[in-house]
Amino acid sequence: MTAQVPERIIVDGRPRELFADPLYRLRTHFRLDLRYPESWHTANYRGYIGTWEIRDGRLYLMCLCWDAWGLKGPAEVPISAELRHRLLRAVSAADFPLHAHWYNGIARIALGRRLVYSHQGWSHWFERERVIRFRSGKVERDREVDTRAILERYLRRNPRAAARLDGSDTHPLGSLTWFDDNDDDDWAADWWPPNFEASANPASRP
Repeated sequence: MTAQVPERIIVDGRPRELFADPLYRLRTHFRLDLRYPESWHTANYRGYIGTWEIRDGRLYLMCLCWDAWGLKGPAEVPISAELRHRLLRAVSAADFPLHAHWYNGIARIALGRRLVYSHQGWSHWFERERVIRFRSGKVERDREVDTRAILERYLRRNPRAAARLDGSDTHPLGSLTWFDDNDDDDWAADWWPPNFEASANPASRP
């Protein structure tokens, strides 16, 4: 059980954490192994970080990078030309950005400060979340959820859970979830992929 590196989505001109894997069914269907061939780590089982954006009610994959954290420290590396070609062929597209017409599902976008850190998948708690349901890559429902209020209500009803989160009631195997006391909600403000402008805008490439 390990917290997973999120995907990235551009919201109001800045990157945000996206807790969804819109490429999952596509890569499974076409047997695309998108992991970095020279490195793999348990904090990112899928092996890549996609950068997404919603334009005119449609979800687009702007660029895709390997997660090379295990090899070079926290780093992203653009996918190879061969893998890029295979991905474009799978979605019948000429180049990025790619309309995610294959994607049906719910995506969570973190907003505000992280309140609870969870060392399990994508189960952190944030002050707010934008929850979007997609059908064939188009926005079907878009709403903002006050997750702080939901968390506070849950903790009032479950004081034992609050005790575990603040460390006063410990588990014999150790806690995998705890209150996050980091007040910085802007850590991802410059969390852009390498060569993003060229990747997302083919016309700007030399």
